[in-house]
Amino acid sequence: MPIYEFRCAQCGNIQEVIVSSSKASDDIEMKCDACEGEVLERLLSAASYSMGASKSGPQPSVSTKSCGENTCGTLNIPGPTR
Repeated sequence: MPIYEFRCAQCGNIQEVIVSSSKASDDIEMKCDACEGEVLERLLSAASYSMGASKSGPQPSVSTKSCGENTCGTLNIPGPTR
């Protein structure tokens, strides 16, 4: 069952909704848990990433650089490239 994250346009509350494959999308009541607002926007959720069970192979890493007054990061994921 997929889990989706939504943000309420009225109060900014973020909530998760588990969607059962047996429910039609029209049957899901979408209301904010905090303020009962009915305008929710779907968020892009952070994903978990795994290279497999072996810890001896290449591992993901983060490289950072200065971007003006801020620091920018890049996630380097080993594997084939195009």
